[in-house]
Amino acid sequence: MPLWKPVETYRAIIFILDGIGDRPLPELNNKTPLQVAYKPNMDYIASHGMTGIMDPIEPGVRPGTDTGHLAIFGYEPYLYYPGRGPLEAVGAGARLNPGDVAIRCNLATAIEKNRKLIIIDRRAGRIKGEDAKLIVKTLNENIKEVEGVKVEFYPATAHRVALVLRGKGLSPRISNSDPGTAMENNPIKEVEPLDDSPEAAKTARIVNEVILQSYQLLKDHPVNKRRENEGKLPANVIITRGAGMIPLDLKPFNERFNVNGYVIAEEDTIIGLARILGMKAEVPEGATGDLETDVRSIGRKVIEVYNNSNVEVLFVQIKGPDIAGHDANYEGKIKIIEKIDKMIEYILNNTNQEKTVYVLTADHSTPCNVRDHTGDPVPIAFMGPQCRVDDIKSYDELNCAKGIIGRIRGVNLIPIVLNQMNRRLKFG
Repeated sequence: MPLWKPVETYRAIIFILDGIGDRPLPELNNKTPLQVAYKPNMDYIASHGMTGIMDPIEPGVRPGTDTGHLAIFGYEPYLYYPGRGPLEAVGAGARLNPGDVAIRCNLATAIEKNRKLIIIDRRAGRIKGEDAKLIVKTLNENIKEVEGVKVEFYPATAHRVALVLRGKGLSPRISNSDPGTAMENNPIKEVEPLDDSPEAAKTARIVNEVILQSYQLLKDHPVNKRRENEGKLPANVIITRGAGMIPLDLKPFNERFNVNGYVIAEEDTIIGLARILGMKAEVPEGATGDLETDVRSIGRKVIEVYNNSNVEVLFVQIKGPDIAGHDANYEGKIKIIEKIDKMIEYILNNTNQEKTVYVLTADHSTPCNVRDHTGDPVPIAFMGPQCRVDDIKSYDELNCAKGIIGRIRGVNLIPIVLNQMNRRLKFG
């Protein structure tokens, strides 16, 4: 009897355990929270598959949440990171196309002094709600085009606004007008090109004109007059920072990898990134992105998408470990790891293990004794119907480093997953 039979393809669930990596802590007898936590289901995946460690960007480089996820999604961050502006714009509801420039903005309070606009509050008294929406509405109704480039504003959280420029000959290589955190009582900075290209010069001119027009429109706005009468600060100008552009050669996830992706996440930055890459994305009800998040709700949403869609690669981001790391809360990190492990158990029990590849990874390490992202590699584990199985029995930073995958970069993850799914296209 021949051993050969038609090759079966599989689906994949990739758990992105945000900030899970850590360093040895004296309080834990020089172990990490991941080593101490009771996590039989993570260990089950590690012991029934292959393991390794991963540098989300490259060895020693500290990833941001956005750049770490971009790499996990299979895109080289050095080539395809669009900047924070596009991420926030998409999160605020904008639909961006390659070549569009998106910029983060604040509604701010300025006074005129010596023919300059001096920022006295970068957040306009933390304006929010209907007041902020009415201000943005006025901007949209009155600033529609500058130098043939379409101008759009999108209200975001509280005082935050996204500015989108659509047209030919634009560049994100421009400076910020925002004087910076804790730099009130300084003038709005002139936006300047950061290279010698005509595209950067044009974009800088447009943004400077938009800022000037915003002040002319808003300084006597009825909302601001009322706010001043109530003893509140007016939102009479926008200040800009973090310009970015969707790369012209960016291909959607399904075109790049020939599979459908779906992202379940706990923060808007990741939702925005996923949508830029053409993937459907959502934050489940009850997913709060902190240590009190409803992991059961996240698990139920995973099963709902798994059972009721043609999604082939399902990404699941859980934020809690990162929050605990930033707070130096090693006990909280242990507890959220154990909560996530119970969610993984639920997902393992309600999906077909004979037809699914399961992956454990992270976008970066957030050690409790550093309280920030570091360049330490993160542990990874792959379990699937045809995975090779190494000798590692525990999912943690030290044991996984001995696994057969070895040490990879974040952009290597999706090709490995697709290979285990029997969906990788042949090279050559």
